Amino acid sequence: MEPIRARSIVDAVPKGGSNRKVDRHQRLTPAALAVAAQKVRSAYSPLIIAGVVRLIDLALISLSGIALYFGYGLSVLGGWWRYAVLASGIAAAAVVAFQVLDFYQVPQLQARFLQVTRLLLCWCVVFISVIGASYVARLDDASLWIWFAAFFLVGFVALISERIVLRVVLRKWAKEGRLDRRTIVVGADQNGERLITALRAQEGSNLNILGVFDDRSDRRALEVCAGVPKLGKVDDILEFAQRTRVDLILFALPISAEKRILQMLKKLWVLPVDIHLSAHTNELRFRPRYYSNLGQLPTLPMFEKPITGTW
Repeated sequence: MEPIRARSIVDAVPKGGSNRKVDRHQRLTPAALAVAAQKVRSAYSPLIIAGVVRLIDLALISLSGIALYFGYGLSVLGGWWRYAVLASGIAAAAVVAFQVLDFYQVPQLQARFLQVTRLLLCWCVVFISVIGASYVARLDDASLWIWFAAFFLVGFVALISERIVLRVVLRKWAKEGRLDRRTIVVGADQNGERLITALRAQEGSNLNILGVFDDRSDRRALEVCAGVPKLGKVDDILEFAQRTRVDLILFALPISAEKRILQMLKKLWVLPVDIHLSAHTNELRFRPRYYSNLGQLPTLPMFEKPITGTW
């Protein structure tokens, strides 16, 4: 099913420059002012972290294969270019496979046991594919098979060692708040409670939920939503985002509330933040390629901000 409704929401929001004037003297609630006054450390961009790790994987795997070629004394046999091409090809295939399986998402890089198991399975598939292609190409001398066996073991040990070091570094950054995605939720009702509870239940989540905003003043709007305070109305988000860093706005509203979501998006699209619509409580389902996952929770991206962070 094509996401006609979701796309219509995005298409209806203006894409050009903004002439909107934000009232800088708008009063925020005491709870919002307290959160905005908290000291915030600069963050590291997950996109740049993922890009750096890809380059490290590519270089580490390639150099492992080339080092084995010279370390085993195979250089006396000549044909070094063949091993260099094979090592580079295996490295490229591994990086592509890791990317397809989302190994470069920061929460995945922080995982302990799941990453090792999935890395081993993926590494085996890559090597089986390369060995099969080499057999078809009639690259079947004994020295090549010895190199393949050694490369499989050394390359996997190198990858695991890299992931262990990387996990230690990422855990240190997470404790310092360098990986936090400062998040606000729109919708202080039962949907918001379920969403916040599900986000907090995820292991290794870097989402820092600052508060909840909701325009409603009736019983449906809770003052405290799953332990998170209501900070104000949707109009207050503009000033709140000017006072403190906000990385993600997450709508905990059913997609059937299209008009209400559209009205909010028209107010918020000027902010340089990611805006996603939670899909985990929606019964309407789209094709998988339209979703973006926050950990294990599916969302529909409305807007994506440019790369930000220290590096």
